[in-house]
Amino acid sequence: MESYFYTCKYCGKQYKPNRRKKQKYCTNSCRVRAFVLKNEKRLNLTSKETQEKKPIQVEKMSIAGIGNAAVGTLAVNLATSLFTSEENKPATKKDLKNLASSLKQRYYPILNMAIRQDGAKPFYDTETNHFIYIKTF
Repeated sequence: MESYFYTCKYCGKQYKPNRRKKQKYCTNSCRVRAFVLKNEKRLNLTSKETQEKKPIQVEKMSIAGIGNAAVGTLAVNLATSLFTSEENKPATKKDLKNLASSLKQRYYPILNMAIRQDGAKPFYDTETNHFIYIKTF
C-alpha cells in the first residue's frame, strides 16, 4: 500500500486509498455524486444543443414518392402472381360463387358403394339425407 494521501476529485478532501491508482474519490457517496453531476451537465448540454441546432422538420409528400410507391406495389404483386402456383392463390369472389353453385345440387354420387345389378348408381340426396339408386342412361 502507498503511504501518502490522495485528493478526492469531488470534495477535495485528503484520503488514504484502499486500491492503488484506481481510487479517485474518498467514499462511494462522492463517487456517485460526481457521476450524477457529470451526467446532468452532459444531458443539459445535449438538450440545449438539440433545441438550438435542429429545427423541426415536416416531411413532405412528393409526386415522385407516390410514383415510387405505386411501382413498388405493382412489382410485388406481379412477382407474387408469377411465382405462386394456382392451388396456393387465395380464393376470389368468383371462385366462391362457383363453389356455392356447385354445392346446390340435390344428388351427389357415392363413389365407394357398388353399382346395382340393374345398372343403377348410388347417390346421396341432400334434401332427405338418404342415399338412393338412380338409373342413368
